[in-house]
Amino acid sequence: MASYQVRQRDPLLDQNTQAMLERRGRELMGAGLILAGVIFALMLMSYSPEDPGWMVATDEPAQNILGRFGAAVASTLIIIGGMGAWGLPLVLLAWGVRFVLHRGEERALSRVVFAVIAVALGSVFAATHVPGADWPHSFGLGGLFGDTVLGALLEVTPLGAAMGLKMFSLLAGAGFLAMSLYVCGFDMRELRAIAHFLLVGLVVSYNSLLILVSRGASGSAQAAVAMQDRYRQHREGRAAVAEAAVRD
Repeated sequence: MASYQVRQRDPLLDQNTQAMLERRGRELMGAGLILAGVIFALMLMSYSPEDPGWMVATDEPAQNILGRFGAAVASTLIIIGGMGAWGLPLVLLAWGVRFVLHRGEERALSRVVFAVIAVALGSVFAATHVPGADWPHSFGLGGLFGDTVLGALLEVTPLGAAMGLKMFSLLAGAGFLAMSLYVCGFDMRELRAIAHFLLVGLVVSYNSLLILVSRGASGSAQAAVAMQDRYRQHREGRAAVAEAAVRD
């Protein structure tokens, strides 16, 4: 049986070039995610309830920065998720920075799939707070989703409405924080580094405050001593003048 020696073709690009292109591609993807996060943040920031949307029909020009498209998207996000909708640009910006800096981008696929849970917990947490006077909607800060879930939870809790509201606010807030950290790609090493940085910053700030207080106390003491010296000199001067007048 005849055997043929197959000549292997040389790769089109060497390994270094392939690695460089892969890094640049991830950086471009990160820049795109950052841009998308900024766009969603601008849409939510410039949201107006009078803008045209799926619940508002008007011919007036949209006040949203991105026009009628931005108004429609922002209206949908706010009505459904309320303030929890801000979790979407947060996740986009976090992963955009990670891809640009090449910090944990390999964890993206296994983490981002849980972003919906983080946004949902944010909506429930927002629903546990009383809206301010400037809130223009009939539903709460958590949107229709947050109000619906919170209402269902309060109906089944045996603790009563007031105690149940506090408990669910605490649980939803803790769950939102934990899930947000997980969805944004943080691991234990990064969390320990952040905790160490915050602890060192707290100690340095406390030490700086003590130095300022001690300097202020020292300055006050010196000012008091100087004032006493001036008062004593003034009193001695008056006594000398009085004594000279008596002699005359």
